[in-house]
Amino acid sequence: PATPSLQPGTFAGTGRDRLCIAGEAASLRAGLIAFGEGDVNCSASGRVQAAGDGLSLVPRGEGACRIPLTIDGNVVRVGEVPAACSYYCGPGATLAGKSYNRSDMGAKGVDLAGDPLC
Repeated sequence: PATPSLQPGTFAGTGRDRLCIAGEAASLRAGLIAFGEGDVNCSASGRVQAAGDGLSLVPRGEGACRIPLTIDGNVVRVGEVPAACSYYCGPGATLAGKSYNRSDMGAKGVDLAGDPLC
């Protein structure tokens, strides 16, 4: 099967949730943040790789964590996140089931400290 197409850009989720994609098709990188209550969040940045009929975000320096991404037009959805990725989330925050829509409205992808995700 063909690898899903993912174009660089910024994607907005609910509230302050953001996903950014950067780089060239063969070497895409991504970063995302998803908030729970208050400022508790999940945040990860790394490379994007093909995984089955979808893609995975592999956080920098990580061995076992693969955050599954499904592409549907201009929407990126996070699938069931394995336990190996729990390090990237604070108590009460989750990535599973989050979705992000392509945003051309200047919704920058930054972490809690204001640093760019990509």
